[in-house]
Amino acid sequence: MPSLSLPLVLSVVSSIVTAIFAFIVLRRWWEKPRPYLLAWGIGLALYCIGSLSQVVLTFIWSPLFFALWYWCGALMVPAWLGQGTIYLLVRRGSIARNIMMALILVGIMTLPWTLFLTPFNASAWQPGKDMTQIYRDELAPDGTVIHSGIMAGTAKGTVRFFSPIMNVWGTVALVGGAIYSAYIFRRKNIMRNRVVGNWLIAFGGLLPALGGVLIRLGDPSFKYIGEMLGAILIFWGFWLTTHVPDEEPSPTKPIPQGAGD
Repeated sequence: MPSLSLPLVLSVVSSIVTAIFAFIVLRRWWEKPRPYLLAWGIGLALYCIGSLSQVVLTFIWSPLFFALWYWCGALMVPAWLGQGTIYLLVRRGSIARNIMMALILVGIMTLPWTLFLTPFNASAWQPGKDMTQIYRDELAPDGTVIHSGIMAGTAKGTVRFFSPIMNVWGTVALVGGAIYSAYIFRRKNIMRNRVVGNWLIAFGGLLPALGGVLIRLGDPSFKYIGEMLGAILIFWGFWLTTHVPDEEPSPTKPIPQGAGD
C-alpha cells in the first residue's frame, strides 16, 4: 500500500476543488447557456479527470488512466480554459467558434492517439511513484537513456509533439485575457471585484504552466502544488467576478466586456 505522499494529497485536493468548480460552472451554463461557460466547464472537468487519474495511478497501473492523465494535463486543460476566455473577448464574427472547432478536432485526434497508438512501458510504473518522475525516459546530456519511462523520451512522431503547442496557446489565452480584462476594468475605475478576480485568474493560470516548464527542466517538485493553488486561485477569481455585487458604473462610462460577463 503506497504511503500518503504530498503529490497524492495535493492531487486529491485538486480533484475535489475542480470537481466542485466544474459543477458550478456547468450548472450556470445549463441555466444560462453561454459558450464561454461551456468551454470553461469542459476545461475544469478535464482538470478534475487529470488530477483524479494521478490519484488512481498512485495505487494501480492503468493505460486508460495514464492516457487520461497525460491527455488532460498536457494537452486539453489549458486549451479549453483559454477557449473560454477567447469566447469572452472575441465576440465578432466566427473566430472563437472556428478556434473551438479546431480544438475539438485536435482533442478527437489526440485522445485515441494517446491511448491506442502511443506505446507505454508498463514496467516503468511503480506504486506510489510521482508520475512526473517516471512518465518519460530520463536522458543523459548525450541522449543516452538512463532510466526508461512510461513514454518514449523523444517527442518526434508521438502525441507529445502537441503538448507545448496546446499549453502555450491555452495559457496565453487564459492569462493574457484575464490580464487584459483586469486592465480594462481598472482603467474605467469600475467593478473592483472583477479587477481583483481577473488578476487571481491570471495568477492561477500561470502556476500550472510554471510547473510544466519546471518539469521540462528536470524539476517536477512544483507541479502538484502549482496545480492545486492554480485551481484554487482560478476558482476564487471566478467567484469574485460572478458573485460579488458590482459597483454602480458611471452612467457616462460603458461597461466593458471581460471575465465574469
